[in-house]
Amino acid sequence: MNSSIAVLVITEEGLKLGRAVALSVGGDLHLHEGMATSRADLSARESFISLREHVVNIFSRYRGLVFVMSLGIVVRVIAPLIKSKYTDPAVVTVDEAGRFAISTLSGHEGGANELAYLVSSITGAEPVVTTASEANRVYVCGVGCKRGEKGERLLSAIRSACAEADISTDDLRCLASAWIKQYEGAIRYAGEQLGLYRRYIPKWLIDLYYENHPHLPRSEFVYEKIGVYGVAEPSAMLSGRNTELLLCRKYNGVKVALARERLGI
Repeated sequence: MNSSIAVLVITEEGLKLGRAVALSVGGDLHLHEGMATSRADLSARESFISLREHVVNIFSRYRGLVFVMSLGIVVRVIAPLIKSKYTDPAVVTVDEAGRFAISTLSGHEGGANELAYLVSSITGAEPVVTTASEANRVYVCGVGCKRGEKGERLLSAIRSACAEADISTDDLRCLASAWIKQYEGAIRYAGEQLGLYRRYIPKWLIDLYYENHPHLPRSEFVYEKIGVYGVAEPSAMLSGRNTELLLCRKYNGVKVALARERLGI
């Protein structure tokens, strides 16, 4: 099995999304031959007639498979191929509207949870991770920092925010920031130290957040730097379901926001 990602698309509606994911992760785009644009799409590595037969052929060739289609189709196609969570590839399903990126197979061991967050960062879809260790956590951390920030400073800021909110870092479900911070080493370091998946919010979602909340404080300085009015708060609030903001402040130059999800019972 190699180290790449396959993105499988079966309809015209899913092509734009599938192409964006394949391009961003450096993956191979696989298109159904029945699509009118499939032969003209130069970004496609392979085409196929039968999805079921094609998946049989590529299932062990990739470390991750991203299906842009309904979850029901994916479940029926991969079910006969499943062997072990230690050897099966990561499988993520994205609906064609781009609402959800669902960790479908090999969540922890195979990396599907992490891949779901990656796809979410590309498309703005909500990552759906149902493993118990993530489902029981209801706090989200959003961070904003200067370029080249030190990992320990950012980690210390997160810990200080959690202490002030009277929660543990173990209560955090994910670490979020803006799209422009996806290669920031300090955020990667903090996420690894805390064992958190990282989510990066696309610019258009942050813009929409401020559009929908016209009375929120806005930083002209941040806007001049990166084109949005803030990072930490929208990243935290947009990375959870039914979120409420607990705090948003700077700790030694690092902006940290904590949000809590309000979930049913």
